[in-house]
Amino acid sequence: MTQVRYIQITLICYTPTVCAPVPSVAGVSPQEFFLSSTEPINPSLGLWPSASDADRLALSRTLLDMMAEGAFFADRNLRIRYANPAFLRMIGHIAEDDGLSMDTVYRNSENLSVLANARAALESVGFWSGELRRQDTLGSTRMYRLMISAARGSSGFGLDACDGSPCYVGLAQDVSEQRKAEDQLVWTRNHDELTSLPNRSLFCANLDATIARSGGSAALVVVCADLDDFKRYNTDYGHDLGDRLLKAAAQRLCARLRPGDTLARTAGDEFTALLPVRSMDHVSRAAESIRDAFADPFCLDGKEFILKASLGVAVWPADGPDAATLLSAADLALQAFKDQGKDGIMCFDENLSMTRRGKAQLESELRDAIGSELLSVHYQPVIRVSDGSVNSVEALVRWRHPQRGDLAPDSFIPLAEETGLIVGLGTLVLKSACAQGDLWSASSAPELRIAVNVSPVQLERPDFPDILAETLEHSGLPASRLVVEITESVLVERLDNAAKVLGSIKKLGVGISVDDFGTGYSSFSYLKNLPVDTLKIDREFVMGMENSATAREVVSGIIDLAHRMNLSVVAEGVESAEQYYILRDMGCNFVQGFLFGRPVPAQELEGRYFTRIGSSRFSAFLLRR
Repeated sequence: MTQVRYIQITLICYTPTVCAPVPSVAGVSPQEFFLSSTEPINPSLGLWPSASDADRLALSRTLLDMMAEGAFFADRNLRIRYANPAFLRMIGHIAEDDGLSMDTVYRNSENLSVLANARAALESVGFWSGELRRQDTLGSTRMYRLMISAARGSSGFGLDACDGSPCYVGLAQDVSEQRKAEDQLVWTRNHDELTSLPNRSLFCANLDATIARSGGSAALVVVCADLDDFKRYNTDYGHDLGDRLLKAAAQRLCARLRPGDTLARTAGDEFTALLPVRSMDHVSRAAESIRDAFADPFCLDGKEFILKASLGVAVWPADGPDAATLLSAADLALQAFKDQGKDGIMCFDENLSMTRRGKAQLESELRDAIGSELLSVHYQPVIRVSDGSVNSVEALVRWRHPQRGDLAPDSFIPLAEETGLIVGLGTLVLKSACAQGDLWSASSAPELRIAVNVSPVQLERPDFPDILAETLEHSGLPASRLVVEITESVLVERLDNAAKVLGSIKKLGVGISVDDFGTGYSSFSYLKNLPVDTLKIDREFVMGMENSATAREVVSGIIDLAHRMNLSVVAEGVESAEQYYILRDMGCNFVQGFLFGRPVPAQELEGRYFTRIGSSRFSAFLLRR
């Protein structure tokens, strides 16, 4: 401690205008160096040495009274001999009390060992710091940080004073709010704020700790449950209702847990449970208990909402040694199941890992192919039934893989949709088809229309109509020559959004066709609100017509109802002349299938179907019977 600091104290004590906490000097508060100072004062420095003992005592007490921290003097037995007002306020006393001691002030049972350590430290080194708990007058537990030091004097530490005079000086600070903020920060780091469940980080830590304690005496089941199609609730009803549904799902899942089970929210609409079981025989039962939580609808605001979940399951120790490996295995099983369907359970096995690695490799190769010349567009003719002419062509992407050969769309389009690559892929096909259509309009087939498939991911993008408009303008193809094909399931599942987007597309003059009509819905009720031009009957109905009267009735009914709504009809998957004749007799407008040709490159299509005079016609045998 330097003498300059004493000068600072002297000036503070003799300045009558001081009415705020004393500022720190060189990073140390005045009360710290005041209480811990031991150096003798040079009489030539400041006013303190010339003051009387009474004045010094008054000045010291004034300084102590100004302090925001609690300050006290205590004897060898830690009986408090003096406490400043701040300390008395902390402990709920209005005046000094001869009966006060550290043991009575901090009498909580958890403080016993702490105070014992404090006494030992003070006896040995003359200093101790730590934290003690105390209940306030309202019964709330508060936390105090204390520093206690032996008082230095002319005789050294002063520990030989046995007459009850102060041996120790101490400072106390209420850190309850600080601790509460720190605890809240720790809680926030490890929990999901919406559901109050542990987050992925805490779940992994608990899982690793459970594995360490288990010792192989039981199996541990990790179940990842992902809510199916949950995004539509946020889209259709707003995020507030979506959040309430997530909280309701969390509460329902918690009600299914047994003592020792753990549940966490590990992603936006994904919950993960840790379920210890006695043997592998109980794994399926444990997973089913999680799935059963979604058996009944959720009721909010008087409405019922149906939530279903797809589950991926991994088991310790068979599927991994630690939390990271087990969660990865459960996630892998979950994604593998969602690739196949919804609302079910799949357990991890090593084949899934191999398949997933192959899928990741295919995704990387597809990403590269989109930016290269490996993807091309082929065209399949759509034949007008009345005269055999080629009315339009459907643009279908093909991938010439260097190692795998030519890949059909079914082998990579679902992956493109899952990974978001469909946006770039769809734009590539759209631009290529429009450019080719413009070339045909200037030469051999001026009236030929081009149909392009649009995925659900593309349709959900609000800028998709703008992309269409820009592509048409850049290619020069008239909008009336372009048709966008959208699967029926997409329209039904996203009806409100689809109606808005299709309305924008229709304003451009682009035609709209509903693909795969009849697959699971077979309803015309939604069509009255959509600007649709054409229905394409799914190939499954067409393939069964020759041997099934029911199939023929269904197809005939679709054609009749479509015509009453002024819609044209295309029958897909026509592979035999008999199917063609049946469809012609039913009044079907257009047909498409291998009977007329497979998808081929643009030049090959021209050579087969387009004549020099600008018309396009299929073989005349179709007009005979």
